[in-house]
Amino acid sequence: MWKNYFKVSFRNLSKRKLYTGINILGLTIAIVSFLAISLYIYHELSYDKMYTDSERIYKFNQEFVSGGETQLVGTTPSLLVPTLMEEVPEVEIATLLFDLSIFSSVMVEAGEGNQEESKFAFADQNFFKVFDFEMIFGNPDLVLTEPNQIVLTESTAKRYFRNTADANGKTLKIDGKEYLVKGVMQDFPSNSHLDFDFIASFATHRHGKNPEWSPSNYYSYAKLIPEADLPALTSKLDQMVEKYMGEDMNNYGFKTSFLFQPVTSIHLGDNRLQTVKPTSDIRQLYIFGLVAVLLIFIGIINYVNLATAEATERNKEVGLRKVMGASRVQLFGQFISESFILTFSGLIFSLLVLYFLEQPFENFSGVPLQLDLLVSPVGMVAVFGLLLVIGFLSGIYPALFLSGMEPLRALGKNIKILGGAWLRKGLVVFQFFVSIGLLVATLIVQQQLDYMREVNLGYDREEVVALSYHYNMRETVGSLKNELLRSGAAQSVTLAADMPIYIKAGYKIFPGFGNEKEIMITGYSVDPDIVKTLGFKILAGEDFAADELTRTAARDQDIEHAVMLNEAAVKELGWTNEEAVGKKLNFGSPTYVKAVVADFYFNSLHHQVGPLAIMVDPEQSNVILAKLPKGNPTENLATMEGIWKTLAPDRPFNYKFVDQEYARMYSSEEKTGTIFSLFSGIAILIACMGLFGLVSYVALRKTREISIRKVLGAKASDVLKVLSADFFVLLGVSAVLATVFGIWFSNQWLEGFANKTEVSPWIFVTAILVVGFISFLTIGYRTIKVFVQNPANTLKDE
Repeated sequence: MWKNYFKVSFRNLSKRKLYTGINILGLTIAIVSFLAISLYIYHELSYDKMYTDSERIYKFNQEFVSGGETQLVGTTPSLLVPTLMEEVPEVEIATLLFDLSIFSSVMVEAGEGNQEESKFAFADQNFFKVFDFEMIFGNPDLVLTEPNQIVLTESTAKRYFRNTADANGKTLKIDGKEYLVKGVMQDFPSNSHLDFDFIASFATHRHGKNPEWSPSNYYSYAKLIPEADLPALTSKLDQMVEKYMGEDMNNYGFKTSFLFQPVTSIHLGDNRLQTVKPTSDIRQLYIFGLVAVLLIFIGIINYVNLATAEATERNKEVGLRKVMGASRVQLFGQFISESFILTFSGLIFSLLVLYFLEQPFENFSGVPLQLDLLVSPVGMVAVFGLLLVIGFLSGIYPALFLSGMEPLRALGKNIKILGGAWLRKGLVVFQFFVSIGLLVATLIVQQQLDYMREVNLGYDREEVVALSYHYNMRETVGSLKNELLRSGAAQSVTLAADMPIYIKAGYKIFPGFGNEKEIMITGYSVDPDIVKTLGFKILAGEDFAADELTRTAARDQDIEHAVMLNEAAVKELGWTNEEAVGKKLNFGSPTYVKAVVADFYFNSLHHQVGPLAIMVDPEQSNVILAKLPKGNPTENLATMEGIWKTLAPDRPFNYKFVDQEYARMYSSEEKTGTIFSLFSGIAILIACMGLFGLVSYVALRKTREISIRKVLGAKASDVLKVLSADFFVLLGVSAVLATVFGIWFSNQWLEGFANKTEVSPWIFVTAILVVGFISFLTIGYRTIKVFVQNPANTLKDE
């Protein structure tokens, strides 16, 4: 029986090529979008679940409370892991990791020239016991046990030794120190929050020999015993803090505690916590999931609308089949089989499209499109379920309607789909709503991105070049700076600890010198030319002198040194800008305020501008910031490269433009905006296909009326009014619903930004007008097709 259904269905579909083609195209686009988003979401949710007993692995974070302020950091002291292993029975095994790239890159001697590398970390001997990454060679129990040992990833080993086998037992000279290659591991998976090229033994690091309770610069992890009592672990951590850090907390007036989080929640966890790789916002996954479901539904609606439009052409087929004795069940099976054929075709084309999109998708999203998941047992069940759901939902309404026609009514000319008017209108409203809503979301995201690009950061970021330098260059960096200025390649040059877009060093102002407040503050170590180079605005006081005493020298001599505070710090201390100048502070050493600078954004716009102290301390700097003359930078960069190669021949010349690095901070938001643009376009395309089907239905129903109007002298514009009147009413209803959605979306999306744009009403107007205009073109095309028909032929048939 079903064989016959499919045979007849193939014949019917092959006769109606336009109808079949539009349906397959709409379903293919919808299914491709749904599967691509689903694979992306699955990848994000699968982070750090590949380790054995991953549910028992936890990362430790540290919380500081001082002066009523709370600061949460993702790193801990180097002594935490050894103490956990020794004193906490709930801990089965623990490991710590030091990400050197937070502070500097390394230089690897590579034959003809040195190679600068940034993905370098130190880890202790338990690293591969907690995180059981696959080793290509090397015993995970023996690697990293001695100083100067190193494990390479597979791609890194091939880069330096051509193949992994050649790396075994060889040495690499890194920052002038010889490291013995004890193992090669597979590259870190894309869904791991860890990502390095080199992992050296922590025993090589100074804190590997003498771990301490300060500073907190290390990632700490522990695998707990099965059925570990987490409240008991929390209590023991608090006791540990009191035992080892209680005296410091009392002396310096702060409180601290260690918190732990499942390693599987790091990627979608608190974005305030520093991690090896950037985290993601789980709200984006919810939004993308909603978009995927909406796109599937408008694909289904597209089919229903087109099937409804075709129903008036198939009434005689139904009537004749019933007269010949066909039952309703048989007719239902016939029409539902057509739906499954079209859905199956759309699914096959979708898988082919995804195959060709695999690499472009990864380049675009940074996430691999794991198509092998679709052919796994679970994946095949999910795909088959998707096929059943789409096929059934698409075909159920048309099949029920067509199979339920009475023979005489089916053989008549003026059939009506009883009870279907409100359904069809509801479907159109839903399609318009999704199209306008996604376009509104796209424009809101784009407006926030434009705001972030154009916002006044409080300093000059245009034509400023950042050159990272290694700590072993600190003796020669002064000469390098002078040569850059002398050559004219740079108007101004300064040394700084970081680029101004992201300053991360944490300090504390203690009570003292008449100030009773204690505050957490960000510190920016620079040289005296920072204001001139970056254009900070001084609100009170004066700029650093060229021979300003450095913080390091002042501490060595036990005398006070100067700092500049930003407005946020001055406000936190309870002073006016003018009052602050000359005030003394306990900054861990005697300090006085030389100037107050206007607040500038030294972190992501997701955060408010916090208190900041700028201090002359070039010994702690890692970056040269050079302000280039206006114009084409190519010649100046070439000059700078020549100077660099002369004075620092052992290090490659790598530069970054500060404005480009600032834009890169929001690459995640940029991708979100692009994704919304893409899928709003897809939604509008599929919606217009459905609209085309419904307009076709109305046109067929009103063929006789339109022909009479044409005979009586009606113009094409009059016919357009007849066909479009109802649809623009539905567009108005959809616009209201989409506006409500847009307001909700703007609140959700912008909630993650401390500094955000004001959503313009024109966003909603623009989205409505764009969808309305495209809909008008769709209706207009169908109107012309009807209007050019010869009235004599249509009226003769009547």
